[in-house]
Order: sequence, then structure tokens, then C-alpha cells
Amino acid sequence: MNRKTGGKSEERAAGGDCRLAGREGPPPQPLALRAGPLTLVFDPETVFLRRICLGDREVIRGIYAAVRDRDWGTVPPRLATLESRIEADSFDLAFEADCRREEIHFRWRGRILGASDGTLSFDFDGEALTGFLRNRIGFCVLHPIRECAGARARLERADGARAALRFPSLIEPQIVGRASFRDLRALAHEVLPGLWAELRFEGDVFEMEDQRNWTDASFKTYCTPLELPFPAPVEPGTRIRQRVTLRFTDEGAAPCASPSACEIGSGPEAPQGADLTFPSAPAQALPKWGLGLASHGRTLTPRETQRLASLGLAHLRADLRLADAGRWRPALERLAEEAQSLGAGMELAVHLPSAEARTALRQLRENLQAQSANLARVLVFREGEPASTPETLRLARAELGCLGAPIGGGADAHFCELNREQALGRFGLAEAEFVAWPMTPQVHAFDDLSVMESLEAQPDALATARAFAGERPLVISPITLKPRFNAVATSPESAPAPEDFAALADPRQESLFASAWTLGSLAALTRAGAANVTLFETTGARGVMTAEDDVNHPGSRRPAPGAVFPVFCLLAAMAGFKRGAALETGPGRELAGLCLVGERGHLRVLLANLTARPQRARVRVEAVSARVRMLDAGTVEEAVRAPERLLADMPNAQPGADGCLTLLLQPYALAMADFTSCA
Repeated sequence: MNRKTGGKSEERAAGGDCRLAGREGPPPQPLALRAGPLTLVFDPETVFLRRICLGDREVIRGIYAAVRDRDWGTVPPRLATLESRIEADSFDLAFEADCRREEIHFRWRGRILGASDGTLSFDFDGEALTGFLRNRIGFCVLHPIRECAGARARLERADGARAALRFPSLIEPQIVGRASFRDLRALAHEVLPGLWAELRFEGDVFEMEDQRNWTDASFKTYCTPLELPFPAPVEPGTRIRQRVTLRFTDEGAAPCASPSACEIGSGPEAPQGADLTFPSAPAQALPKWGLGLASHGRTLTPRETQRLASLGLAHLRADLRLADAGRWRPALERLAEEAQSLGAGMELAVHLPSAEARTALRQLRENLQAQSANLARVLVFREGEPASTPETLRLARAELGCLGAPIGGGADAHFCELNREQALGRFGLAEAEFVAWPMTPQVHAFDDLSVMESLEAQPDALATARAFAGERPLVISPITLKPRFNAVATSPESAPAPEDFAALADPRQESLFASAWTLGSLAALTRAGAANVTLFETTGARGVMTAEDDVNHPGSRRPAPGAVFPVFCLLAAMAGFKRGAALETGPGRELAGLCLVGERGHLRVLLANLTARPQRARVRVEAVSARVRMLDAGTVEEAVRAPERLLADMPNAQPGADGCLTLLLQPYALAMADFTSCA
């Protein structure tokens, strides 16, 4: 496997100041548009057409044009010009975008027309200004998973043949040449009974992949089938022209012009609202969660140890690449020391060499026995294997089984590899005591909205794994904001040097955005029944707090020595709770939450605003008293410097006459409310 750090995603777009979403200054405001009964948004920062809705039903998640380099990296488009004519029920947008990075310079003109009858067209006309290697250039269309999973569909293939089928409910394995939706000229799906939305493609052959394999909240129809060789050379002067057209066909139902609930934005409009009742579902065991060993390589200071120990971590993860004894032995020693100081078990991700694996495992076993290690579990992978094979897992169990810790496997890149290898019969399921894979929201898109949308897809990965894993525990390890490496790179690339790790972090790691997203993830994984979760790292730019001696911290301002990040405050609020229930937020996707159940009728409600605009929530809990603390733009600076004070002396809150507690959550805010119930 060729590991090129960074994955398919590139530098991301964020909103608000750096404490909100990782950067200074607001992003360009999206344009709200209408095409007859359809509402939609044009995002000038990502050059996406987004959230195409018919009333409160989302029809298309997004349409955009992508330039993918030879390693599947996206060359971000920069909008150079934009001309618009926007009417009450139609619009005409014309613009020019530049995609430029290193040797790649591709310029394209776009035109988007929205007609009063609900027809949309998006034209792409681009020219290569330099020569380069590409994997794909052209349109991608995203289909929303909530509305499309299991929905009826109709295909028209490039040769004119037609077929009827359904979008998959469980995640379809990504196997080149075997996708259900391939060789496409047109694709339609049933939006409402008798009402079909048809997409017609010009300029290339299209096919569809199930992007839930990478926890994207969409099915993606894209140009240039994967069966064709890549990377392919692009000569200077090469022209690429494509068009996507969306129209509706009526078989007994007509589009209605009801208001849309799918609008996005971050303007100063009045806060939206939601009525919530806690607990909204029976309490269940929360996933046991831990952190990763800091990749910067420095040991924890006493203050860092004290603060991290307060989180009650279940485990600490480290990756041990057994082909390099000079690195894995010191890493294991550091892991054992830090895990013991934090009162946590050790989660080992063991990467076996392709040869001499038995010898390497024996050396590891001897080291572990000498340390009398508190071993939580062992994840086993092997060089050259997309997912753990039966032979690899049998070997690991033979050599490490005497240690008494569960031994399992899966994939170290994405769920995609696990899902595909299981479908092909190459994953060692019968030998695995648990099934594991990582999660990251930035494989294909990296803007704030797309990252938040990924929360919708996380439960689908667990449901698909549960279908083949049976009752085996499902382990999500690790969860990171940015991919740790590029599993599909085609160019030679060595592993990053330790001094590069900070530069590879996402600036949002130390923002309120990250804490809101993390609560959304923990809520989704709780609902889906994950057994164990590894989140981020201990310290540093990819951790939950700054490293005290980090002189190379990225970003516009370096945190105070010893300061924590907002996600630390979230985890501190969860410390000590073993059971809880995830909040059902409905189709609006604005809020995420957990109701944590403690002893003696103690309930703690954690509620996060997943948007860049204020949200209002009315919380109903049968309780005799309530206390509330907000973590938002006004309180975050004090909280990250003195997190111990955040949950101490929480102010009392008074429910209204209707028994509901009204909470106003600012952008990406976290509300922490403690209730003493009547029970």
C-alpha cells in the first residue's frame, strides 16, 4: 500500500474566527436560489451547487466539478469571476474558476441555469494551461443517503439500454467493474410516489459509487469510470466540456412549491428551534473511548498527565510497525508508561511486515510479557493487505493469544477496504474477535458543511459491518479530522517526518467546530452500537490539548502552554458516565446530543449546534433542578485555560411555565445541562 499523507482532501474551507472553525474571518455567503418549486444554494467558496430540495425533501445533495491529481487529491477551485441574474423563480449564474497547484493549472468556465419549471443545467468548459497527470476531471453529483438509500432508480446506459433497480440500503462494496450503477448516460430516482428526478450526463461516461464507504453522506455519480487506466496525461490546451441536466418527470404527482427546510447559511437570521425530550430512547452502554498516543513523539508533562487522567480514558492507542524495531520498541515503552500514568489500557495497532512476521510477533510478545502490560486489545494489520487476512489473524492469535487480550482486525485505511475484502472473501472474519476500522470525514470533501454531513453516514458503516460481523464488537479506531495517509496514492511518497505532523493537522482541531462534530460522532456511534472508539491524540495539533513544549504549533495563534482544546471540555463532561442515549434530531441536521445517565437520578444533557448560525432548543426533562453551562465563543477562551472550572458551580437554570428549559446555542456551541430527576 502506498501511503501518501493527506488523503483525497486538501486545504479546507471554514467559517467564523479560529476558535469557532479554525480560521479568521467569515467565508463568502452562499447564494440562495430558486428554480420553480426547487430551492438550492450556490456556494462560491467551494463552487458547489448544494442542497437541491423539493419542499422539505432533498433531491440532490450537490453538483460540482473536480480536478483530481494523480493521487486523487482535489485541486481546490478558486472563483475568479461571478455574474448572476437571480429572479424570484429562476436564475442564471456564469463564472470562471481556476484550479492551480504545483504543476497543475486548469481553468474552467461554468454556467448554471435554473428554470421556473424546475429544470436545472450545469455546464463545464475547461482548458488545461499546463501538462500534468490526472485521475479525473469533471462533474460529480451527490445523492443524499437519507432520501435515496433503498429508493427506486432507473438507468439509461451509454449504449441506450435501460434498467430498473434500487439504491443500496447497506453500503455496497467498492469493487471496480462490479458497481450496480455504471456506464451511465442518465439516472433517475423516485423522489415521491410517481415523481422522478432525472439526471442526464453529457461529455463523458458516468458511474456511481457508494461514498458511505468513506463516511460521506452521499452516493456519488462521477465521470470517467475507474476501469479506465489512471493516472492519465493531460496535454496543455486540452479542452474538456460536460453538462449535467436535472429535470422531473411526472407519473401522477407534480412538484409542489412548499417551503424548503434544506437551506444553509450563516447569516444573522432568527435562530431556528427544536423541541427535545430527554431521554429520547432507552439508555444503553456508551462506547468505551480512548485517545491515540501523540504522533509528535514527546512524552507527557506532569500537567498534561494530570489533565488527561481526569478524562477517565479506557485506553491509549499506538501504532507499532514491526518491520522497524528501532521505532516500535521506544513507542511501546512510551505507550506503556503513559497508559499506566493515565490509568488506561493499551490498544495496540500492530502492523506486520510482509515477511518474517512470526519472528516480529514473537519479539513483540516478549516485550509485552516483560512489561506485564495492561493490554486492552490488539488490532492486527499486515503490509500489502488492504484488510486483515485469515492467515495474518491466525498467526497473530498463535503468537499473542497467550497474553489474554482480544485480537481482531479489519482495515487501517477506511471502511471501504474492509467492506470490499469481506465481499471478496479475503477478510479473516472467522479469526477476528472484533472488527475494526478508522473514520475520517475528509476523504472527498473538506468544507465545514460536508464534514458535518458525514455524521449522517457513520451509523450506516456500523449497520453494514453488523450484517457480516454478527455479535462481534465493532471498534472504531482511530477517528481523525484529516486522513492520516493516502491509501490510493499512485506516486512514490515516503512517510512524513515527525516535524511534519503539526502541518498535517486540521486547524479546526482546536475549535468549537471540532467539539460539536465529535459530539455528533459519539451520538451517532452510540446509537449504532459501537463498542470502542479511539478519538484523535493526547496532545499536539492533532490532539485534545496543546503540547506544552510545542514550538511549531500551526495556525494563526499558538494556544497558551497547557491549554486544552474545546473537544477536551466535551470529553471531560462525559467522564465517569457509562450509559446514555443519543438524541434524535430529526431531518434538520442542526443539532446533536447525548443524554448521559448517572447515579441517583442524575442526568447530564450534552447538546451541540452543528451549524454556523444560532439555534434554539427547548429541552424537556422530568427534573426537580437544572444547571447549565455553555461553551461558546464568549466562554471558550476561559474554558480552554482552566477547564477544571467549566463544570464547577454551574449556574442554576429555571424552566418555563411549560416545564421546558430554553437554550440558545451560538454557532458550534456546546450546552452542558445537569438535571436531578424526580425518580
